Amino acid sequence: MRVDFLKSFKKIFSFFLFSLLAGFLWWTLLLFNTFPKKLYLNNPSQKSDSVGIIVLTGGKNRIEKGLDLLSKGYGNKLLISGVFMPTEIEAKFSLEKEKNELFKCCVFFDEKSKNTLENSQEVDKWLSENEEIKSIILVSSYYHLPRSIMIFEKKINSNVKIYPKPAIQNINFRNQFFFHIRLIISEYLKVIYTIVLIR
Repeated sequence: MRVDFLKSFKKIFSFFLFSLLAGFLWWTLLLFNTFPKKLYLNNPSQKSDSVGIIVLTGGKNRIEKGLDLLSKGYGNKLLISGVFMPTEIEAKFSLEKEKNELFKCCVFFDEKSKNTLENSQEVDKWLSENEEIKSIILVSSYYHLPRSIMIFEKKINSNVKIYPKPAIQNINFRNQFFFHIRLIISEYLKVIYTIVLIR
């Protein structure tokens, strides 16, 4: 009896492990091939006042990319979501006259969000207050964008189009290979959680 149980357990565990590895390969393919080619906004070509830019904090160059898009006119408002110290961000760009001016008119801060789910909720509130915005450019890191899209599409009630934009276009994996591998694995597990539990 015990032998049969161990055999069944071994089969179930092997199937679970195989599914996990197969899923990870699928996730890696999506992350580095499908999403960049089919979903990401690689070169914004249309400037419009009905476009808002959303930056999800927590990664390198995200805020800089959002401000760059705003300064080039690809959106008329920028929401930086998940900010604990807005004054520090403003001070960082205070010496750049053009960007400093943008903070006075067009940059908004969400100081409540602590995770991606809360980002989506606060962004939804902001969009309801800015009904002229019909589409958003969503800026985050390459590994975070797919899950962000999943959550935003589930949680945002506003009928807006979402155009993902990676904060850094070309990633050099050689310099920090294991760091990126850890991020990718961690994000893969969060994607599973998102698919299974977030409605």
